[in-house]
Amino acid sequence: MKKSILVLSILVGGLLLMNPTPEVSFAQDNSKTSVQQEQQKTLTQADAQKLLTNFNNKVNYIFKGTSDNFKTLQEKGLKGYVFLPDVDTDMGYFVDQNTSQIYNFHPSGYLELIK
Repeated sequence: MKKSILVLSILVGGLLLMNPTPEVSFAQDNSKTSVQQEQQKTLTQADAQKLLTNFNNKVNYIFKGTSDNFKTLQEKGLKGYVFLPDVDTDMGYFVDQNTSQIYNFHPSGYLELIK
C-alpha cells in the first residue's frame, strides 16, 4: 500500500512538472490595473473668472452671482457663476462649475453654449 502511494505521488509530481497548471486569471487583474475614480473638481469663482479671462482677455468681468441667484439657471438644474463683461451690454456669461463650459447668458432665460 505504501509503495503504491509512493509510486502514485511520484507519477503525479512528474506530470505536474511536465504540464504545469495554467495561471489562474480572473475577470479583472488587480495587480496590474488600478481603478481610478476621477474626482471631478468643481470650479471656484476665481477659477471661473480665470476661464473667462482666458476666453477673452480684452475685457474685465464683474461677478453677478451664482446660479442660486437666477431662477432660469435653477430650473435647468445648472450650478455655476454668472459674470457681466465690463462693457455696455445686458448679456452676461455663465460658467458651469461642474463642466467648465462657458455660456452666453441673459436672465430672461437665454442660454447658449459657446465653449
